[in-house]
Amino acid sequence: MLRTLALVAWFFPALSFAVIPEARAPISGTRTVVNGGPGDQTDPHVSGPLVAYTNESGGRSEIRYHDLVAGRDAAIPNNGAFDFVSDVSGDTVVFTRVGTGSAIYTFDVSTESTPVELAPQEGSSRRAAVIGGRTVAWQDFGYTGNTLQPEIAAYDLDRGILTRLTVDDQQDRTPAVAPDGRTVVWAKCNMQGLACDIWEARWTDTGLTTQALTGTEGEESQPDTNGQVVVYASTRTVEGVADRDIYWKPVGGGAEQRLELPGLDANPSISGSLVAFERRAPDKSDFDIALYDLRSQALYMLTQGPENENLNDLSMSPDGTVRVVWTAAENGDFNVHSFTFRLPEEAPCQTSTKEGRLPIDVCVDPQNWPLLTSTRLVRTTGESNGMSLDFEGTGVGVLCVDNGQDAEPATSGWVWLNEHEKVNPSHFKPDMPLIAVGMVMSSENTNTLTAVISGSPGSAFRLRVYGMPPACEETQDAGEEAAPGMEIIPGQPVTPVTPQDEASEAVSSMTFSPEGQTPEPGPGNGGCSSTGGGLMALVGMMVLALWLARPRRAVVRVRKGLRRRGGAL
Repeated sequence: MLRTLALVAWFFPALSFAVIPEARAPISGTRTVVNGGPGDQTDPHVSGPLVAYTNESGGRSEIRYHDLVAGRDAAIPNNGAFDFVSDVSGDTVVFTRVGTGSAIYTFDVSTESTPVELAPQEGSSRRAAVIGGRTVAWQDFGYTGNTLQPEIAAYDLDRGILTRLTVDDQQDRTPAVAPDGRTVVWAKCNMQGLACDIWEARWTDTGLTTQALTGTEGEESQPDTNGQVVVYASTRTVEGVADRDIYWKPVGGGAEQRLELPGLDANPSISGSLVAFERRAPDKSDFDIALYDLRSQALYMLTQGPENENLNDLSMSPDGTVRVVWTAAENGDFNVHSFTFRLPEEAPCQTSTKEGRLPIDVCVDPQNWPLLTSTRLVRTTGESNGMSLDFEGTGVGVLCVDNGQDAEPATSGWVWLNEHEKVNPSHFKPDMPLIAVGMVMSSENTNTLTAVISGSPGSAFRLRVYGMPPACEETQDAGEEAAPGMEIIPGQPVTPVTPQDEASEAVSSMTFSPEGQTPEPGPGNGGCSSTGGGLMALVGMMVLALWLARPRRAVVRVRKGLRRRGGAL
């Protein structure tokens, strides 16, 4: 049984490695003006190297597409029709065309054939088309005939099947589709456009499942999903102050996480592990484009100029290339810009030096040790609070317990790894804010971390698990300069928090898939549980079962509107 922090560090063998920052390494990439011509170029969307956007000039509106690799830019033929609000997946562009009604059209860039209307209906009233894989979703006003009561519909391009996803008297709006086409998310609001929540519909092997992901905790909007995580903006009152931040949950439900930043944050887009969003810092009057990596917990500011940048989207390709696009206000009109880069290596290798590393060293300064999972556990009233989560990792690792993270320190607690006790109440000393434990993870790459917190209501601790970096033969140069024409953007560490009303839930690590790679179907992992303070040795195996038995809630998401020129809705 481990006893004190000093002994915990002593029991762990010293390890050596080169001093290379890992999770907050800078990114280097190139900026491109996609279209800065006359008129307004707005609302860009990107899939791989292909960008689709709306071009308005001289009272006309068309959809254009741009190849970021080849530099080719062309318009989708419309014979004088009014086309706007596009989305793109692979070589397929979808958009709204206004004629005698408003209809949804698709266009294949690879063949440059004539645009085709989806599920034609005379006098249709459809808009806000989005696409993921071979699934197209849109707002449909034709089901109700009420312009204040849109429903969400989904269309299978391969089978030609139209499915109505919502049947209610609410406002269902701003849909988004996962890259694999199996998950659609949207926002559901009352008839006044308020009390908005995020909802999802998922196709699984057993059929279609529809559920709400958020409830009364805030005013949610602007959802997006990568198929594993649903991100959205939410306005909530935190400590007596109304604030709008970026939140996310696993697909299928689970613990919610919040990116707690001062200022106003809105309109998130997600691809792989990256979330792009619009950010207005407290000292600014305009919005900038920010990028957050859910895996490394690094924040990057892609723009910081004096003009508004908004209506962002991003795409992470299977080869690791990331492309972010947005609308920039310039010289009295709007233009489309892009930034292309590759993420830093997730786990720089370990080189042999004479400098040893103890668990306490890793917890204080992780450097190139990759973060495998992180969560925060808060004590509420009543019985002790517990949680359990799964994460991937093998070999030697370090468990860090930050007691009193953004709260009062807990007076007692337990932590188990794969049912083996790693931390017990004897470690929770008044003068010990950090507990560092060396450990050996499962050889099968799947681990279960279980924890229980006791003490006064409001006390909390954070758990972090780091894995050992892989070995390498050559020392890496952390000071390498970017190639000519490349811009270096530093990364800032930002740890997400768990909202107070879900403080006993934990978030499992996710296996993020770039666009073009289809993950296995099924909800993300995550869970929460409360347990009694009696037989603590049994808690580790009970909390996960209790969570699985708890009732589930549902979700809502809001997509980009017809034309949003600002960060918030």
